[in-house]
Amino acid sequence: MKQFLIVLKFELNNYFKNKSFVITTFLLAFVLAAVVIVPTLIPGFLDEEESAPEEGVYEETIVDDESTYEEDAEMELDALGIYVTSDAADVDLEVACSAYPAEWTTYDSEAELKEAVESEEILAGFIMKGRQDVVYVVNNLSMYDYLGESFRLSLAEVYKQQYLMDKGLSAEEIWESESFYVSVEEEVLGKDSGANYAYTYILVFVVYFLIIFYGQMIATSVTTEKSNRAIEILVTSVNSNSLICGKVLAGAIAGVLQAGIILGSGFVSYGFVKDAWGGMLDFLFNIPTEVLAIYAVFAVLSYLLYAFIFGMLGALVSKTEDISKSSSPVLMIYIASFMIAIFGMTSNSDSMLMKVASFIPFTSGNAMFVRVAMGSVAGWEVALSAVLLGASCVIAGVLAAKIFRFGTLHYGNPIKLRTALKKASMK
Repeated sequence: MKQFLIVLKFELNNYFKNKSFVITTFLLAFVLAAVVIVPTLIPGFLDEEESAPEEGVYEETIVDDESTYEEDAEMELDALGIYVTSDAADVDLEVACSAYPAEWTTYDSEAELKEAVESEEILAGFIMKGRQDVVYVVNNLSMYDYLGESFRLSLAEVYKQQYLMDKGLSAEEIWESESFYVSVEEEVLGKDSGANYAYTYILVFVVYFLIIFYGQMIATSVTTEKSNRAIEILVTSVNSNSLICGKVLAGAIAGVLQAGIILGSGFVSYGFVKDAWGGMLDFLFNIPTEVLAIYAVFAVLSYLLYAFIFGMLGALVSKTEDISKSSSPVLMIYIASFMIAIFGMTSNSDSMLMKVASFIPFTSGNAMFVRVAMGSVAGWEVALSAVLLGASCVIAGVLAAKIFRFGTLHYGNPIKLRTALKKASMK
């Protein structure tokens, strides 16, 4: 235990005396606090003058059709073209153009319309082959071009109203038939996945950052000591269990402390200015205590599991440039875990994939937290998953200690993990 504490203290000093670590931590904490506080200090920035009417008060808005038409006429309208083929005898050109507000130009042939589009005389064009058959002609179709769809919907609405009027309905009756409104009030008995999505995503990403960043740092630290031969003195004077556990736990404490300071600055800042925000950021900071507690358990255990593995992999190589190659399979496994969690968040957090992933130690850190945050999970499932993940951490720690002692005294080409496991099992 004494050796372990010595190693832990030494490694923590390396983190806390690192200027970049300290500056980055407090700079990010300051930025997050400023993002939360500064908007409340700007006069009128968070005022909601055009708020919704109070409950029980009905505000009627009277629209003056004549004034609306005058305002539309003053607006700059898109220049569009239209061509009605000879087969489209059932198309009323005037009705088609009235469906969508624009500066319409009619063309006598399809070629003329396309030429006008290519020369940018008009923004786009429509070829009417029938009432229900329209070709949208555009020079370059962007990802956010909704003009064709807007014209289709507008034209379909005009045809529908014309059809209903032909059946004997007046314009007022048509308007009344489309003005029915049904109010649906939601009563969520479990979790609101949509409301919890934002903070769930952020917390999952925090664990992703900790494992990827600090895992590589642990591996690099071990490999650096091995390459400069300092590890030879350490393993002969310090128990390998104390050495690997001290390095891993130091990284865990530093990572959790850094994340805690940064996130804590946001929570504390929001606590002071919550009234000024009017609860608008509750979807980020209003996290149930139960969810935070489960997150802390699974985040720390998942981090320790991967940290032990990264420490073990760092001992298998002799050069820092070989770390990326050695750690690639583990990185791929964790990235797969991260992607499964994101997929579960955006589709179904209680799917079979998420249920299975929540009991596999390599993926349970993310999957179980997502299930708890965005759905309902039985207590025994959470307990079983935590026990399996904790046991995996212990096993990984034991294996890491054995492989660490064997690998740190082996130089030359990187050792294969299978070979290291076989050698460690023989001792």
